[in-house]
Amino acid sequence: MTATIAHYNLLEPIGHGGLGEVYRARDTRVGRTVALKILPAALVDDPARRDAVLDEARVAASLSHPNIATLFDVGDEDGRYYLAYEFAAGESLRDEMAGSAMNPRRALDLAVQLADAIADAHAHGIIHGDLRPDTVIVTAKGSAKILDFGLTRWTRGGVLRAEAACAPDALPPDAVSVVAYLSPEQAIGGAVDARTDIFSLGTLTYEMITGRNPFAAATPGATVMKVIQGKVARASEVVSGVPKEIDEALMRALARDLSERQQSAASLAAEFRSVAAMLDVRTGDAVESSGLLALDERPDKAAARLLLAALGAAAGAAAFVWWLLSHR
Repeated sequence: MTATIAHYNLLEPIGHGGLGEVYRARDTRVGRTVALKILPAALVDDPARRDAVLDEARVAASLSHPNIATLFDVGDEDGRYYLAYEFAAGESLRDEMAGSAMNPRRALDLAVQLADAIADAHAHGIIHGDLRPDTVIVTAKGSAKILDFGLTRWTRGGVLRAEAACAPDALPPDAVSVVAYLSPEQAIGGAVDARTDIFSLGTLTYEMITGRNPFAAATPGATVMKVIQGKVARASEVVSGVPKEIDEALMRALARDLSERQQSAASLAAEFRSVAAMLDVRTGDAVESSGLLALDERPDKAAARLLLAALGAAAGAAAFVWWLLSHR
């Protein structure tokens, strides 16, 4: 392969998946770095599959949200088909979690970002279908970016999810990292709608907060059975100190009965925001109390604050008198 395709300079390979080789590339027309996916021959040489991928890609390109990696361009050059995505620099959410529980407030912040992004995509009629820590990038500024929105049925994760409903015991051992985020309806090969993403986000958020995936088992087959039948313990029961307000939102998101789940990602985002606000108030009260204690222990600083307050009051009174005199 040459070092260019269309108006993109290929800089370095950064991955490989169901949608082909992925390169960090430079868009010479606008001067930006992109993640360029070059579709594999298995897709390109099958006209029906190729056209299906390109059609879905053009729909996905309509998405524009700060927490979704944007698909900028869909094209081809001499039979080489490519997808040019926003280059989301950072590390995967799996690396960010590093196998341990995150601070609950930080976890909720990321969960809100993801729920907002999902809600926006759902409003465009696009379901992700493969939300998991490996399909989320956390940037250096702490923002979440969801990858492959609208095209996951062509990715390895999407293929493994589809196979899990048919022959879970035939999946490779590493498929646990994919099927542990299945929704129950996916696990039994049922109809899928936007509430599948809600379940997967609930699983992901539960793991961020507790450090444990509630369904992961030794094998893909056992994992799928836990998704279908297993009981999930409340997050506050798994990790001491986790605020119990988190439990209610998470248990609804992880309900096996679709009617008991939040019916929209926007509703889930609102619940997460409400819990985050409670935590902020609680933390603020604690900071205020500790601040008062510090002043009691250091009367010189307390006196200084009183003096500043008195000076402020005097200045306010002087300004009021001036206003009265000038309007007589």
